[in-house]
Amino acid sequence: MATIKAPFNFVPLSEKVFFPDWADQISQDIPFSDGLSGTIELKITAESPIFVRNGYNREDKEAKNADYKSFSKTPDGKYFIPGTSIKGAIRNVLEIMSFGKMSKVADNRYSIRDLQLKEYMSYFQNTDIHCGWMTKNRDVVTITDNGIPRRISHSLIDEKLSTDFCQKFSDKDFLKKDSNRSSLCKYKLAHGKQLSYRFSDVPLNPKNVVDKRIKVKFDINGTEGTIVFTGQPSFRKAAVKNADGTIRQKASGKFYEFVFLEESGREFTLNCEEENGVYMDFCFVYKDSEEWKFWKRKLENGERIPVFFSLKDNTLVHFGLSYLYKLPYIKRIKDYLSDEHKKNQLDLSDCIFGTVDKKSSLKGRVQFSNAFCVKGKPCSEMMNPYMGSPQPTYYPIYLKQNGSDGIMQKDNKGILFSTMLKENAELRGWKRYPIQENWQESFNIPENQDNNTNPFYPMEKGAEFACKLRFFNLKEIELGALLNSVSLNEGYYHSIGFAKPFGYGKISISIENIHPSHNIDIQEYKQIFVAFMSEEVDNYQRSEQLKELKCMMRPQNLTVPLEYMELGEFVEHKKQHFKEGRNQTFGQYQQNYSVLIKKQVQQPITKVAISTAKVSVWQGQFKQAKLTEGKDLTNKTLIVNDKKAKLKIGDLIEVKVVKKGGNVEKLEYIRKK
Repeated sequence: MATIKAPFNFVPLSEKVFFPDWADQISQDIPFSDGLSGTIELKITAESPIFVRNGYNREDKEAKNADYKSFSKTPDGKYFIPGTSIKGAIRNVLEIMSFGKMSKVADNRYSIRDLQLKEYMSYFQNTDIHCGWMTKNRDVVTITDNGIPRRISHSLIDEKLSTDFCQKFSDKDFLKKDSNRSSLCKYKLAHGKQLSYRFSDVPLNPKNVVDKRIKVKFDINGTEGTIVFTGQPSFRKAAVKNADGTIRQKASGKFYEFVFLEESGREFTLNCEEENGVYMDFCFVYKDSEEWKFWKRKLENGERIPVFFSLKDNTLVHFGLSYLYKLPYIKRIKDYLSDEHKKNQLDLSDCIFGTVDKKSSLKGRVQFSNAFCVKGKPCSEMMNPYMGSPQPTYYPIYLKQNGSDGIMQKDNKGILFSTMLKENAELRGWKRYPIQENWQESFNIPENQDNNTNPFYPMEKGAEFACKLRFFNLKEIELGALLNSVSLNEGYYHSIGFAKPFGYGKISISIENIHPSHNIDIQEYKQIFVAFMSEEVDNYQRSEQLKELKCMMRPQNLTVPLEYMELGEFVEHKKQHFKEGRNQTFGQYQQNYSVLIKKQVQQPITKVAISTAKVSVWQGQFKQAKLTEGKDLTNKTLIVNDKKAKLKIGDLIEVKVVKKGGNVEKLEYIRKK
């Protein structure tokens, strides 16, 4: 059984996208002849502690001060949920329910650096990686082409520079600390040392025709060059030799650094401001890199910095800070969507909520007010979780895979992972955090990650907020879609705000009032939308999209927990060794949420309410009554435990209405009215 896990999952994208045929008729000035307008009063109840962060600036975040930890509030101390947060939660539900397009996707080009992945390693083994120096002048960067980088051994570096690379990087304990594996550590160890010398090539080893690396040694009669340090992914392990000098066990780990010869030929210029350009892609890929922060300061100060790059048709296509650099994917995120999801047309959520893009814009016809707290207060105890989410490049979770039951195999044969290095890779869909039954109050902080926690004071469970939803000029189908997205069935919940991976943010939304109320029947309009979508989409109510969405909107008993994996688990689940006798491992991928639910008999939800009924049958032990209001006005069994009760047909009585699974099961007599 697959054990890969995450506190989130995905609602699959629909092959068909619904585009309303009235989209081009929407106007703020000329309403539809059948347009509906009004105001809906909403009550939002926190079914778990919830947290929506207060407005803060960069200094607040770095200091993690009171403003950063506080629930959103006005200057005079009134707590509220911003209308934009409510709108975002509702809009995502409506996008899925209405088979909308996934248009709100950042148009970034992600990258991958995975030494276990054959496709990644194959690229660098079959491509001539060049080296050069990058400089910046205002909005232009220049990269020199210094040819193929040379290699120089740690032993020669130690001998020349009086460093101890051989010892340091053979020490497992030294490399346990992440920062000691970075290039910055090596530059610190060589601080104050001269790095520019003359070098000459060392003849290739005729006994090792596979090794194409060009190695060099120090030589005063050689070519000028500069030693360039890169990271140390693993510790050095020297070769084990037999008595006759033959190798019994090969060396492993990194034994060499790079040398950039000063013989440069052509230069490449890149526009720093070009949107989706090579330089902007590089900055996006390395934005969180401590090494890039180090080199960027030098670049901005007019110094040159070392880079590695690839050419295609004599054009620089991408570059990085190490020989095995972060390899950009073939396409941008949006390009992995199907053509249906890339159409320049308005879907139903665009029509209702509005949209803004480079080519056009449409003002929304729905507005959510801020939801002010009318009951409850923030918790007195501070929560301080560490958010260890996998990057969107973690393909076992973010991309569709073709295995069986969460394992990358079929018919006992291994299947390679699909990654974005493949043209036909597919995104899994809408990312959502499933509703959880409980929430965490204590958190495990990984070693050396204390500075990367996110402290906050959540609003307590049971807190209530009041909000107004104003709609203008909506068609019946649009209002039905909105009502379906806001008002969920009993036992289903929305999620909002921060720390959803830990069970926070679970809310229920109830409709308290509608103005005008005389022509708005909630159930009727909800059904109009469902009936319309059932005409547009085959098996709409049994569709995979609605199935997964509904499963995630209520607590479930799962085969794997909703929690982040440890770092070692991320690595382990990507491993693939198909050869027999070599500890076969196929790799794991995340399955759809509904598959992870333990099979069990669902007990119908019992709900009790107080209402008025009229006695309809009174014959000995057989008693029935009808509710005087509501959707179900048929005869129901009447339970009368009061032996002194004297009733007759037609009497009005107060009763408890017992519902199971949404249906009235029986009525229990309270008193005569």
